[in-house]
Amino acid sequence: MSNVKERLLGAITVMDETSAARLWEFVLEMSNNGWDSIEEVEPDEIDLKMIQEIQNDPDCHTFE
Repeated sequence: MSNVKERLLGAITVMDETSAARLWEFVLEMSNNGWDSIEEVEPDEIDLKMIQEIQNDPDCHTFE
């Protein structure tokens, strides 16, 4: 995962709900053509590991 993505995930993790909602609205505004215009990419090794953890570890579904 790139450094920028890691920083974004860290920032989102500590964000309060109001800030997260504002960020989401910004994302929606930036994707003028909707989600269909966003390029789909294959998951990398880290993505696949996270998906596997979500499927196999019930604690992965708990957000604090």
